[in-house]
Amino acid sequence: MKRFIVLLGTLFLLLCAVTACGREAFDRELELENVYQSILTAQGEKQEELILFPESDPGYFESFYPGLNDIELAQQVYYIAPIAGAACEVLLVEVTRQEGVQTVRDIFQSRIDRAAADTVYPDVAEVWARTAQVQFAGPYVAMIALPDGFIIPENVFQME
Repeated sequence: MKRFIVLLGTLFLLLCAVTACGREAFDRELELENVYQSILTAQGEKQEELILFPESDPGYFESFYPGLNDIELAQQVYYIAPIAGAACEVLLVEVTRQEGVQTVRDIFQSRIDRAAADTVYPDVAEVWARTAQVQFAGPYVAMIALPDGFIIPENVFQME
């Protein structure tokens, strides 16, 4: 019986350690709107040239990010270009359940892949292929596509 309790305790500690490693250095909660503002600030003088509008229409997300509406999110910040056919989107989410992080990463990468293969706007598709990226840290996932000449910080979740 003592061995069983010791084994159970050891397994519990191991599970705690694995879970802590999955959250990386994010013992604090990030405000995703602040992360977005940090991305804008990183643009320096060009910040005024980057025009993005907040988006909240679930229909938009289902058409460009199928499956994203099915993921339970603690926070979400979505900014898109005011015109169609632009490589200019910033999506930042905090996933509630760890198993959803990979699903969101896949959804975001699928958006990049589809945009990079677009034949209607081949010049824009080239920008998507060259610059768009998915970043993640712990429960936070970002999909950032910015036009040429703008900076995508190396780790947006360390900037806040």
